[in-house]
Amino acid sequence: MPTIKLKVFNLRSMILIKKNTVWVRFSLFLFCTIHLIAQETSFQFEQGKDIQIKGVEKHLYKTTLHKGELLQLHLLQKNVDLQIIAFSPNNDTLQRFDAPNGKNGLEIVELPIKKSGIYHFEVSPLLPKRFTGATRQKYIDNIDGSYLVSKYKIYSQKEHIQLQNRRKVRKDSVISWIKNTSIPLQSVKATTGLTDLMGLKPILKDVQVVGLGETSHGSKEIFQMKHRMLEFLVKEMGFTIFAIEASHIGCEPINNYVLHGKGTSREALTAQGFWIWNTEEVLEMIEWMRNYNLSVPEHKKVKFIGIDTQIVALDLAYERVDNFVEKTNDNGLLKVKVDSLFHKLKNKPDRKDMSSQRQELYTVLSYLIVNEIKLIHQTSKQEYDQIITDLRKIIQGVEVADRGYKKTFDFNVRDEYMAQTVIDVLQREKPGVKMVLWAHNTHISKNIETKVNGKTRPLGSILKEYITEKYYAIGFSTNQGSFRAMNYNAKEKRYDKNAAFTLPPAKEGSLDWYFAQGNKDIFFIDFVKSLLSKTITTFLGQERKAYRGGASWSLDYGILPAFDISPGKNFDGMIFIKETSHSILTPAGEKEIEKRVQNNTH
Repeated sequence: MPTIKLKVFNLRSMILIKKNTVWVRFSLFLFCTIHLIAQETSFQFEQGKDIQIKGVEKHLYKTTLHKGELLQLHLLQKNVDLQIIAFSPNNDTLQRFDAPNGKNGLEIVELPIKKSGIYHFEVSPLLPKRFTGATRQKYIDNIDGSYLVSKYKIYSQKEHIQLQNRRKVRKDSVISWIKNTSIPLQSVKATTGLTDLMGLKPILKDVQVVGLGETSHGSKEIFQMKHRMLEFLVKEMGFTIFAIEASHIGCEPINNYVLHGKGTSREALTAQGFWIWNTEEVLEMIEWMRNYNLSVPEHKKVKFIGIDTQIVALDLAYERVDNFVEKTNDNGLLKVKVDSLFHKLKNKPDRKDMSSQRQELYTVLSYLIVNEIKLIHQTSKQEYDQIITDLRKIIQGVEVADRGYKKTFDFNVRDEYMAQTVIDVLQREKPGVKMVLWAHNTHISKNIETKVNGKTRPLGSILKEYITEKYYAIGFSTNQGSFRAMNYNAKEKRYDKNAAFTLPPAKEGSLDWYFAQGNKDIFFIDFVKSLLSKTITTFLGQERKAYRGGASWSLDYGILPAFDISPGKNFDGMIFIKETSHSILTPAGEKEIEKRVQNNTH
């Protein structure tokens, strides 16, 4: 039998207490903590004070509420992922609240009261369904966090109605702004004309890098729209660099194809190593780039550059560095066996700790730098510079892959290196060169607080520091449809297939829902050049749910991939596509999926 400990606090439950035969009425808030026998804990609740919660503890709050009232409750999570369950006076489950924001951030409860009575609110750590057996118990044992009530308010029926009216005025104002300000777009498909995009010219006229985001790594119409934006920016605004969230080394064959026609587009696309880009939509864009380059003079040709620094598709770099060392290390100054090192890196190294590989790579880099004069004399300045670039990308890839090493940083190392690659590409080109940057919404975000894989300081925020207003971030939004991703099988604890995940119509109040009220299938909307009222400025600064998926998701999660974003803080403008569908893999993309399933990777 569990023991129950009660603490009494100032709130709303009406309780009669008999004292010296006199009945006294108090306005009270009861806080109950239910513990298993081995987990008894006693603490006092105070506004603004951390409340510790561990393991499977459940904190039960109850209060008397009246029909027509509105309860607002904000709990600030600290190193614990909470769920809040509301129970009716009949002890029926009314609603479960769990924002997909991990172990930190606000859990928000807003409950309109339809029946008077005593309501219960159970606060407990969320236990993911995918964890079972020993894994589940280990997860429970590691739960050790806290939370505080940052807001608790009960609106009377009159106050509730007034609040609803104020919200309706604000909502109508925002929807009217979206309808009147957004620029309708006729199609997501390239080569269908550019007239409808001409309104973007004055907005982007002084911009050097346009970031194009995406709600997932597998959305067909978003990929197509980014192709169309590339066509517009190239033909109408003089952009000549296309950069993408893919291997810098691995994209060399694509660049050689679009510039010089070397090889085939399908072979080049497969060489970059990411299944997410091995789609018919991206292939169509590559073919367009090749055909465009055939029709224009050299200074207008568009380059295809990868800017990612993961330990993927580095074979060309391994080969060049290995050959360079073999032909120049004639005196044996370099003791590292480069061919053996690279063999280990290509064959699924243990990413928990790659310190030994990192140290060997640093030794190779030191050798190249210390012996620069000799090595250039033996080869050439151009070849030497290429080898330094190759080795830098290999080192960056290993540092990004090394989980132990990444934990030593409080920012996103991968995004830092992607930003450095963007700036390096710009500096190597002629002054004033313009770049189209294709990456996920989270990467292109200009908001330094945006988290990518749990770490802040995304690529877009770093570019804002480097080139300020010359960077313009365009996020994407969709109301419904589907997207492609690797499926994580929670029961088997592995990636078992590539699947199409369904997105139902966005929930009312979400950012995607607001955009859908604009009654336009596709539109662009600017947040920077537009004259914004206080209501709109507030709206753009607030966090709202928006669909967001990555390269993987799970049919077992039981929740939709919708996460909080502040549109005005994250982006300078956005493109909304009312309905999207999943991307179409090429045959080579399908084969890559088969390999990833075998290797249990995403």
